[in-house]
Order: sequence, then structure tokens, then C-alpha cells
Amino acid sequence: MSTCKDSISVESNLSLTLLDNGKVVDERVGHNIFLDIGREWLAHLIAYKTPSTLETFRDDRVLYMGLGIGGNRQLALSTANTPPLSTSYPGTNIQSDTNPKVQRLERPVRLEGDYSGEVWLGVIQPATFPSGREVQFRRSFGINEASYGLYLSVPLSEVALFTQEANPLIKGNKAIAYDTFDTLSKTNAFDLEISWTLRF
Repeated sequence: MSTCKDSISVESNLSLTLLDNGKVVDERVGHNIFLDIGREWLAHLIAYKTPSTLETFRDDRVLYMGLGIGGNRQLALSTANTPPLSTSYPGTNIQSDTNPKVQRLERPVRLEGDYSGEVWLGVIQPATFPSGREVQFRRSFGINEASYGLYLSVPLSEVALFTQEANPLIKGNKAIAYDTFDTLSKTNAFDLEISWTLRF
């Protein structure tokens, strides 16, 4: 007698593309991880707390992407560890995208603003469904997002997905999915297009 096992897993594919007036300058493609926090979020999202009243455990959906200069694939440490980046975005570069216990971006960067009015996360575009088992989230980071003011060249090396429970006006939000990648140098000459696909 044979037994058949069926396991549900969440697989992620990610592409990041730097564009100069629509022309590809640099890109990264890889696989990232769905974090333990994300797995817990998904389990609570699909279940009712009180079925008779339709009370839920949580209702927050994926809404934001955030960027950082942390992660163990940062190739421009001399830049990342020199002011103004080192003073505005301090920290280490030890997190990996193979550790599901990661909770946050290691060294998140602002998309805009200063200490009196900061924006750390960007709202994604409406989701699309390439197949019945996939959902795709996209975000275009404009020329003046992340790279502005004193931050003329930002060596991006990590990205994360967040639900609407996150507060885009503060750093340190808990993420549901995470990736670290070989450095992409974002300046105010480039847009950054990110496509993040979750497959079940």
C-alpha cells in the first residue's frame, strides 16, 4: 500500500531591474524566502477565530515593499559604512535570505523625507495572478525614492514584503518575505522595478 503526501509550500521568485529612461542598466533575479512571520500570518489569515460570528484572527493583506542596504550580499561595504549612509542607516550585514527567522530589513533605507517626515515603505501596485497558484506584487521606485538629497548613490542589497499592518512612516516593521541580493547602486538617474511572485 502506497501513501501520497501533499505539502503546501510557499515559493518566491524575485526580479529587480534598474532602468535609465526605460533602458535596463542592471538587474538581479533570484529566489527569496517566506519568513516564519509570513507563515504564521498566512495561517491566521485563512482561519476564523469565531466561525459563528465570522470573527477573524487578522485581515491584513500584502501592501508594502521596503528596501535596505543590509544583508550578507552587500558588495559595497565601504560605501554603506561611510557617512551619510553609515550614520543614517547603521547596522551590520549578516542577515541571509536562507534564514526564515529573519524578522526585519537589517538596514532599512528611507524612500523619502528626513527625520521630521520619513517614509520607509512603498505601496505596491494592484496584484496580478500569472496562474491559479501564483500572485505577483510589483513596485516601481522612482528616481527620487531612496536616492535623494544627501543619498546620491545607495547600494541596495535587501528587500522585503509587508502587510498593511506595517506603518510606512517608521522603520523596523516586521516583514513576511525577505531577500538579500548582490548590490544594486540606486542613484537619482535610475528607476527601480521590482516584481515579486509567490507560488503555492
